Formats: sequence, structure tokens, C-alpha cells
Amino acid sequence: MRDTLRHHDMVVKTARTLSIFEQGLSAEGAEKPALVIVNTATTGIDWEAAIRQARAAGYPVLAFGSHMDLEARAKALAAGAQRVVANSKFSSDMPGLVKRIMAEPDAVDVSEAEEDS
Repeated sequence: MRDTLRHHDMVVKTARTLSIFEQGLSAEGAEKPALVIVNTATTGIDWEAAIRQARAAGYPVLAFGSHMDLEARAKALAAGAQRVVANSKFSSDMPGLVKRIMAEPDAVDVSEAEEDS
């Protein structure tokens, strides 16, 4: 993710704990994130809480995970993610997905379910 987005002049910062994630959400200036990307297969961190916190702070959220894990997809949408895509879609169109969600940060796209299966 870091290398792919870097080629599109985007900087990726990774948070491996919820406390580091929370610090990132409160960053100012150039350190302030423009978008939160969440992997729903992440273990050891409450990614649903991360999505809720990001949305409460006004950040758009793009989530990705297994196309077979419909429960995680539903949880991500319920937590506030604007878009949830399959790993394959995320990998193949990462810069495009990021640019589209940045262009319309308040739009919720639930049409990916059939496309990503």
C-alpha cells in the first residue's frame, strides 16, 4: 500500500495500535490524515472502533477485506465506512479508490457487494 500510493504522491502512515491511531486522528497541519484506510482482517485492534472514531472526527473511511467475509463488510459499513471493497479490488484499483473517496468523502457506496464477490 505504501509503495503503490507513494507513486501517486500520497503518504501512508500505519497505526498498529488504537492509541497510535487516535494520535494520528488528532494530528494537525501536514500530519493530519486526509483518509483512513482499514483492513477488516486486522487482528489485535478493534477496527470497528477505529472506523467509528475516524468518522466521529470527520474523516472518510475506506475499508477492505475478504470478499467472503460478509459479516466484516456489514460491520464496517455499520461502523461508518463509506466504502468496503474486496482485497482484490483494493489491490487492483487502490489509487483510484482513494481518489474517488477523497472526491466524495460523504458518499456511501454499498454497490461493491456483487462486484467484489
